[in-house]
Amino acid sequence: MAATEFGKAVEAISEVLMFENWLRFYFIAEEGEKLFIRVPEQGQMRIRENHPALFALVEDMNDKEITPETSRMAVCNFVSSEIEGSVVKAGMGGRVFDSQTFQFEMHLFGTWVQSHEEQLDKGFLDFNTWKNLYAEWKKSDKVREHIEQLRDAMTRSSQPDSGLEQ
Repeated sequence: MAATEFGKAVEAISEVLMFENWLRFYFIAEEGEKLFIRVPEQGQMRIRENHPALFALVEDMNDKEITPETSRMAVCNFVSSEIEGSVVKAGMGGRVFDSQTFQFEMHLFGTWVQSHEEQLDKGFLDFNTWKNLYAEWKKSDKVREHIEQLRDAMTRSSQPDSGLEQ
């Protein structure tokens, strides 16, 4: 990711969405027709220890019914209260969410999760392991080639964005 202010914002906000996805992947509980995030006390302690900057998201989502809307709301609230104004400049969140750069990163992450779901589901992997596995996957020749092809196609077919910064 770029060392620019925009690149740092994309990186920070992408991490939040990746973390929220990780929470839903490992801590989802089905109760009747509804889904809930249920992070056990020991899990909460480890997350607070290993990811203190992301823990407020756990507090916001834990023991609550999860729908696409509640997940989106929790992420947006977290970005506006914990990221904007401290990690990144205030107001940067909207710009990031609307950018092709961010959309592209989330597309890649979604592709990674889907293509590795069986591996990720074999046993619990902590969030740092997810981030490391994803970063390694993105470095592979096949994925880097795919990224370049997608970037070229997006560049040709779109109006200017803040750029797909690397």
